[in-house]
Amino acid sequence: MILAQAQVLASHPIITAVPFFVPTFAVVGVVAVIVYRDRRRSRDDADDD
Repeated sequence: MILAQAQVLASHPIITAVPFFVPTFAVVGVVAVIVYRDRRRSRDDADDD
């Protein structure tokens, strides 16, 4: 009789969650940069008037 051994790919639940959170943080970072640049640009336009 051959017993199949389960291979543990992650030893902690955080390790399995990291691949889902990293892209989320990347998207949030890009959106934050766009909002920051847009607000800064609109302030500069208001100063020109």
